[in-house]
Amino acid sequence: MEHIKASSAINQFYSIAAYVYLAAIIVVAMFLGMSPLIFLAFVLMAIIFILPSSFLGLTIIVSFTMIFERFFTLQSLVLNQDIYKIYPLDIIIGLAVIAWLISLRINKKPFKILFDWPERILLIFIIITCASFFRSLANINTELAVAFSTFKNYALYPILYFLVIFIVQNKEQFKKLINTILLSGLAIITFIVIGAIRGQGLWTEFTPLSTTGVRLLASTHAFYLLLVILIATSLVIFDRFWNKGVIFLIIWVWIIGIMTSMMRHLWLALPFGLMIIFLLLKKNNQKKALVFAGKNILIALSIIAIIIMAVVIFNQQDNFDNISGNIKNIETRFISILETGQDTSVNWRIGLWQSAKKSWQASPIFGIGLGRNISLEVGDWRAYEEVRNLHNSLLAITIQMGILGITAFGLFILSVLAKSWKVAMSDPELKPYFIGIIACILTILFCSLFQPYLETNLTGIFLWLMLGILRTSAIIINQHVKNTTSQ
Repeated sequence: MEHIKASSAINQFYSIAAYVYLAAIIVVAMFLGMSPLIFLAFVLMAIIFILPSSFLGLTIIVSFTMIFERFFTLQSLVLNQDIYKIYPLDIIIGLAVIAWLISLRINKKPFKILFDWPERILLIFIIITCASFFRSLANINTELAVAFSTFKNYALYPILYFLVIFIVQNKEQFKKLINTILLSGLAIITFIVIGAIRGQGLWTEFTPLSTTGVRLLASTHAFYLLLVILIATSLVIFDRFWNKGVIFLIIWVWIIGIMTSMMRHLWLALPFGLMIIFLLLKKNNQKKALVFAGKNILIALSIIAIIIMAVVIFNQQDNFDNISGNIKNIETRFISILETGQDTSVNWRIGLWQSAKKSWQASPIFGIGLGRNISLEVGDWRAYEEVRNLHNSLLAITIQMGILGITAFGLFILSVLAKSWKVAMSDPELKPYFIGIIACILTILFCSLFQPYLETNLTGIFLWLMLGILRTSAIIINQHVKNTTSQ
C-alpha cells in the first residue's frame, strides 16, 4: 500500500513538473516568438515528459489548447525570417503517438485495439481527403499552404480520435481526462476576470465584431466553456459534485463568459446542447433537470439584484454605466440575429455560400479540391475568399470534397453514435459523462454551421477528442464487465 502511495505521489509530481515547464516555455514564446532556441527547449522538455506517458500527452493537449489556445496550437517556428508551420500541438501529438507505440513494446499487458466500422469509415474519409489534396496540387489555382493546412485539419488531426481509443483503457483514465477538461474550464475563469477588469478580453482582437461592443472573453475560450458547461450540467443532474451551490455559481460565471464573448452562435448553441441533455435523460432525471434550471434562474436573479443594490448603495455610477453598456451591447448583438439584413457578417456569409454553391456545381461528386479561393460579390464589393473560410464546416467539406467527402464524414459520426450508444448508456457510473459528451458532439456540429470550427485546429480537435471519448466506452465498460466477472 505504501509503495502504491509513493508511486502515485511521484506520478503527480511528474505531471505537475511537465505542466509547469512546458507552460513556462509557451508563455516565453508568447512574448518572444517561437525562435529555434525556444522551439528546441520545448521539444526537449516534451520528449522528457511525454515519451514515458502517452496519457500525460493527451491531457496536456486538452488543457494547453483550452488555456493557451492559438499560442499552443498555431505558434509557428520562425527560422531566418522563414515561417515553418510546425506547432507545439503537433509536437505533443507526435510524441504521444510515439509514446503509445513504445508502451506497446515494453508493456506486457496487451492493449485492447478497437477497430470496427467507425474506424474504417474514418480511414475512408482520410483517404478521400488525401486524394483531394493530391488532386489539388495539379491545379494552378491552388494555394499550397492553404491546401496543406486544410489537409492537416481533415486528415492528420483525426489521429486524436485514435489516440483516445488506444490510450484511454479504463475508468480511471477516462475520469482523469474529463476532469482535465473541467479543471481547464475553471482556469478560463481567470480570462473572464481579466476581461472584466481590462474592459476587453485577452486575444479578442483576432475576432473583430461586426456590431457595436467589445468582447470580454475570446471566442475560442467561450467555445471551450460551452463544452465544459454541457459536461458539468450532465454531471450535476446525476449528483456527481459534492457541493451543488458552488457548481451552480461556477456554471453561471461560465455562462457570463459566453454571453460577454459576443458570439451569437454560442448563445444559440448553449440552449441547443442543454436540450440534447434533457432529451437523453429519463423522466425522473428530467424532473431533476427542471429543478436544476429553476435553482439556476433564482441564483441569476439574486446575483443581478445584489449587483444593482451594490451600485445604488455605493453610488458606483461609472460601474453601473459600464454594466449597462455591456448589457446594451449584448442586446444589440442579440437583435442582430433576427435582423440579418443589416448585419454585414451575415450578408458576407450568405454571399459566400451562394458563390461556393456555384463553384461546387462544376464537380458535385468529388468537390473542387483543397486550397482554392472563391469569388465573392456582395453589393459593390468584390473579393476572393478561401473555401475553408466559409464559416460553415459541413458546407466547406461538401464544397472541397464533394458528396463523397461529406457522406463519409457523416457516416463516421453516425457510426460512432450508433456503435457507442447502447454500451455508453449501460453503465450507471459513466452514463452521466457520456450524456454530456454526446451533447458536446452534437453541439460542436451545430456550431460548425456558423464558423470554420473543423478548419481550425484549436477548435476542430475537440470534435475528434469527444468522438474518441465516446467511442472508448466500448473498451472501458467491456473491460470493467470482464474484470467483474473474473472476480
